[in-house]
Amino acid sequence: MTESTTAAGDRRALGAEHGSYHWGDSLALLEGVPDGSVRAVVCSPPFEGPQLIADEDRAGACSSDWLMPFFGQFERVLRPDGCVAFELGGLWLSDAPGKAVQHAGAVHALAKAGWRLVQDFYYYNPQLLNPEPEGAARAPDSVTPIWVMARTHDVHYDVSALRHPARAPFVRGNLLEFDTSGVYDRAYEKTLAETSLHPYVDRWPTVVPELFVELLTRPGDLVLDPFAGSGATCFAAERLGRRWLGFELDRGLEQHVRAMFAARRAG
Repeated sequence: MTESTTAAGDRRALGAEHGSYHWGDSLALLEGVPDGSVRAVVCSPPFEGPQLIADEDRAGACSSDWLMPFFGQFERVLRPDGCVAFELGGLWLSDAPGKAVQHAGAVHALAKAGWRLVQDFYYYNPQLLNPEPEGAARAPDSVTPIWVMARTHDVHYDVSALRHPARAPFVRGNLLEFDTSGVYDRAYEKTLAETSLHPYVDRWPTVVPELFVELLTRPGDLVLDPFAGSGATCFAAERLGRRWLGFELDRGLEQHVRAMFAARRAG
């Protein structure tokens, strides 16, 4: 990847052939994205939003209030037939042995604001089956929803992406079963091991954003990930010949992004 100074001054961008990864506040960076330029937003925002969710706010009002301005920007930057594919599931309450329903509250708020649910997917990750050491005495979470929403039901949707021979055995209708055992994930982990860093815990297996990029866009389309993390969505878009933009607040993830793109040599 190349590195350059952005127009904003002190922010730096990592670049590849088809796109660039920018550090900074996503809402601020979104203001620089042209109207109607993006075919798909593919992302995994923080499930809790700006803070942990306690039982008192189990419906997740604070989380929804935080998320809605992003969708206001998404509506502006998306093409009329563009869509958002976002992973957002429930999470354990910070002060009780139960779960928040902030994801349901967010989807309901978006529907009231005029967004349509094109499809819901459910991502089963067997690597999540081991409960966290200090988690509640409950069955471990192993499934999270991925919502595809748009301002219209008439979006680009290439169903053949679900039948790709390499991933078809792991796609059962709208149930997806992927883990981080793929060749690019292993290469990413190997590169990180050489720097004594551990893999980014909250990253998607590379095949997950790859599926949604291929499902919801055409070659040459622009893909946006405003919560880019280790860069899995950006990496998928790069490999599939889509233009892309990635935004991330945490500059500490830079080596993860570099390791992710270095994994392309494994393909």
